[in-house]
Amino acid sequence: MGFASQAKNKRSATAANGAEDTAKRAKSQAETDLERLVFGIDDDNEDAIGEIFGKIKETEDLDKVSEQDDESDNDSDSDEESDANGRGDSLFFMDTERPDETDHKGDDNESSGTDSDSEEEADNKEEAAAWVDEDTQNARVALKGAIRTRKLRKVEGENIVHGDVYEERLRQQFQKINPVPKWAQETKAEDAWGSDSEDSEEKREARAGNDLLKSSKSLLSKTSTLLPPSILDIVRTRNGNQTAPSQMAVSALQFHPTANVMLTAGLDKTLRLFEVDGKDNQKVQSIFFKDLPISSAHFIRGGQEVVVSGSRRWYYSVDVEKGSVTRISGIPGLPKLNSLKYMHGCNNGDRLAMMSNDGQIHLVSARTKQLACTLPMNGVVRDVSFTADGNYLWSVGTDNEVYQWDLRQNQCISRWHDQTMFRATRLEISPDTSYYASGDNSGMVNIYDVNAIKTQADAAGNPSSSFVNVKPFKAISNLTTTISGLRFNHSSEILGIFSHKSQSQLKLVHLPTGTVFSNWPSASSHLGLVQCIDFSPNSGFMAVGNDKGKALLYRLPHFQSY
Repeated sequence: MGFASQAKNKRSATAANGAEDTAKRAKSQAETDLERLVFGIDDDNEDAIGEIFGKIKETEDLDKVSEQDDESDNDSDSDEESDANGRGDSLFFMDTERPDETDHKGDDNESSGTDSDSEEEADNKEEAAAWVDEDTQNARVALKGAIRTRKLRKVEGENIVHGDVYEERLRQQFQKINPVPKWAQETKAEDAWGSDSEDSEEKREARAGNDLLKSSKSLLSKTSTLLPPSILDIVRTRNGNQTAPSQMAVSALQFHPTANVMLTAGLDKTLRLFEVDGKDNQKVQSIFFKDLPISSAHFIRGGQEVVVSGSRRWYYSVDVEKGSVTRISGIPGLPKLNSLKYMHGCNNGDRLAMMSNDGQIHLVSARTKQLACTLPMNGVVRDVSFTADGNYLWSVGTDNEVYQWDLRQNQCISRWHDQTMFRATRLEISPDTSYYASGDNSGMVNIYDVNAIKTQADAAGNPSSSFVNVKPFKAISNLTTTISGLRFNHSSEILGIFSHKSQSQLKLVHLPTGTVFSNWPSASSHLGLVQCIDFSPNSGFMAVGNDKGKALLYRLPHFQSY
């Protein structure tokens, strides 16, 4: 019965397949019309074409039958193998790819090249951070909480910022205070052109030529290097004497003419030298004078020596290179000079100027410390100022008489009366001798054009005569107390004026316009009672000594060098 039923089922399946093939071969009238239209069949060749298509169809049917027989044989073989190896199926399995991954595998391979190239280009442009501190990103910093963080605000009302923003602003502030040195920029540029290659010098010459020919702006315009007249770019740094502040007021402060060194001295009887870098400002040396409260201290002889003096008959000389200290007992031949409080030195000249109360200026040799000559004035001398080359000395007295002395001949070469001053207290000549400024007892500071004065003297017919029509080209009345000091920067573009009679009495004046910088000092500067100021050799730094024993240090980014 089993074999009979199987045979019966096979015959019924064959019959069904035959009926299906017959139905497939049956064509509708529409299909026939379409064949006639496509193949160009007419009544004459219709029978021939039908015979050809019939033979092709029979061949395709035979091929299908043979393929079905082969598939049935393969199925039976696979069933036998699966029965034999049934136990091994549970020991492992084959992990195959998903269909969607297989379909798009080729596309991924094609695009992987371009993606990798773009990723490499991105990596070359910007390196990814090695690690990210989540605590820094989640932190919140109040910028108004401390004075040092207020300068990091972009707008006045800004207060709370994220930790990463605070870190970035600190980095920007550091780069602003400490820009990349010029030599480092040049080295980086040379590396970019291949400084180690054989033709590096030729490339550098070509680069210089290209930079020169790109624009004629550097040849036609010089305004890019001029100091802006109204707003001063100034940045507060750490105190110049932060490692060793004075115990009393800083009465004397000066930068070394060639090295990154600054001296401070005061009534605590101590002279201190600091290495100025704007960051650490480490102390180099300190010297204590047990019998001399220091009122003035100056570098002389090109910075090789420091002289300090006070309200005593003696003064001290310090050899900076050797570190030796010499006590000098007054000036030989002048036993009545009981105080050397007001002593002035010159970096480039061989003279020390000491003022007396009887209208005389005593000039002492900076090398031998012997009296060279005495310059007489009609009134009581109030202040003196050396020119940058040390060949001339300017002085002013209580009678408002201004004197110009030639130290090579030790005689007065010009003198005039200033009617605009009221009891002059200070006088300063600019490094390029283009201006001189004088301050009086009422807080007024007058700025004069030296070239205009010379022109007026020549027009009078006698340059050495006294003429009374000298007038300032600018009068500064921002301070209301007695002027205590004046100081020009190295390029004669800034004039600092101050008074120690009131808090934060310091102003910076722009030259040649004569305008006062409006943005500094501000209400938050907290300068204290200003005792002295000075600029570094190339005006990169400005130092302010106050009554609290601090040497406040400021960076002037407009001036690139120290």
